[in-house]
Amino acid sequence: MNLLKKIMLGAALTVSAAALSATADAASLKVAMDATVDTLDPQDSTANAVASVSSGIMERLIGFDKDMKLVPMLATSWEANDDATQFTFHLRQGVTFQDGTPFNAEAVKVNMDRLADQSQGLKRNGMMRMISSTDVIDDYTVRINLSEPFGAMLATLAHPSIVMESPAALEKYGKDVSKHPVGTGPFKFKEWVPGEHLTVEKYDGYWKEGWPKVDEVTFVKVKEAATAVAMLKAGEVQYVDNMSPELVKSIEADPKFKVLDVPGISVWTASMNLMKPEFQDPRVREAFNLAIDKQAIVQVVFSGYGSVPDAPLAPNTAFYSAQTAYPYDLEKAKELMKEAGYEDGFKIQAWGRNNTTETRMLQMLKQMLSQINVDVEILPMEPATRSEKLFGNVKPEDQEFGLAIGGWSPSTGDADWHLRPVYATEGWIPKIYNMAFYSNEQVDADIATGLSSADDKVRGDAYADAQSIIWKDMPVIWLAINNKLAGETANLEGVHPMADGTMVYADAEFK
Repeated sequence: MNLLKKIMLGAALTVSAAALSATADAASLKVAMDATVDTLDPQDSTANAVASVSSGIMERLIGFDKDMKLVPMLATSWEANDDATQFTFHLRQGVTFQDGTPFNAEAVKVNMDRLADQSQGLKRNGMMRMISSTDVIDDYTVRINLSEPFGAMLATLAHPSIVMESPAALEKYGKDVSKHPVGTGPFKFKEWVPGEHLTVEKYDGYWKEGWPKVDEVTFVKVKEAATAVAMLKAGEVQYVDNMSPELVKSIEADPKFKVLDVPGISVWTASMNLMKPEFQDPRVREAFNLAIDKQAIVQVVFSGYGSVPDAPLAPNTAFYSAQTAYPYDLEKAKELMKEAGYEDGFKIQAWGRNNTTETRMLQMLKQMLSQINVDVEILPMEPATRSEKLFGNVKPEDQEFGLAIGGWSPSTGDADWHLRPVYATEGWIPKIYNMAFYSNEQVDADIATGLSSADDKVRGDAYADAQSIIWKDMPVIWLAINNKLAGETANLEGVHPMADGTMVYADAEFK
């Protein structure tokens, strides 16, 4: 109605019939996604697309708000013992799963037991390997016991894949629960045509009064970014997930649409292979950091929608501690290379995936490092090839790359799940994501201290010290932090991207 009034008043708006139809139809929402959903069991998936689609069907004990701060969801409150080995949760009452099964402490135990059981072979079993048992205290109180201190437990439980699934559905369908998702969320599963679309519909028994506000949500697979934006403009979809930064300007100026721009928590780096003798000299590592114009990378690769890192963690990651960013200083970089005995440079390979983002990064690294006489052979690879070469059974000393491009997003929103995989000795590839083969005893000790306590002060101090040491050691070139972008019709509210790369739609509403 507001849109029609604007037209009647002569506002300079041109709206297609399709767009008007989509606006008027507040009962359904269509979302364009560029990723394929291969399962509807988040506990057995590492894909953002699965977490995104499932976020309206299934809920967690703890969730995140827009700023990645922990908020109550199915647990209304919680407490932990001092050494972070016991976590007690008080549960929301009056909640039922979409198949009528009551949500209670027993349902939580079933899910925690499934996640903790390493023989299940679920992709998220590893995240819960520290659980030794889960106790039902009463109908709405549950205690999770750990085999070792784990201060990041609350953040880990808030991970978008650690959802509560119906115990009755788990028993009925077994592994086929991946095709029959049942949760406590505002939407229940309706239809899935793999590779094409997936539809969820309103769950009338949802515990949050007055919600959901739309009757149906359909996720449509759209591979090409430009096609998704064209569909948005034509009214065929009302939300475009994971929008390409290059296409922002094409809809930004049109008042019929909105661009959602959320600072991300993915930090892009070029890991320097510390097994190579050149990179064992800290002057070379500093020279590499100074020779790269990070602001140019943000502009060229992400069209300006990002920022230059000033710490190993992104600013909206819990326990982030700001350092002093490495400036672009080509002359100092040349001096450092000369001091290190590499005035004439050397040859290295730089590896990455062959998508647009990483290929552009590789090209820019090659050009910028040539200015300090480093001859970079860039190797953009198919993702599967890159994964095999980096994470196959190759000894660290046999790895051929000099630089390896990668982006890490800690979907728990916590410092632990960035520092430990990327910078701890235990994270050396192929085990997790430490592609630099970086190892520092004090950093390892700080990370261990951060996990040994549930006290935020203890954890914060430990992680601040770790970040300071890592920043000075420079095992990687910190390249960029990219924003998460989405596009939507102007009258849509409650759907937005999260900093971790997922999206949420439980509060979808047309105004």
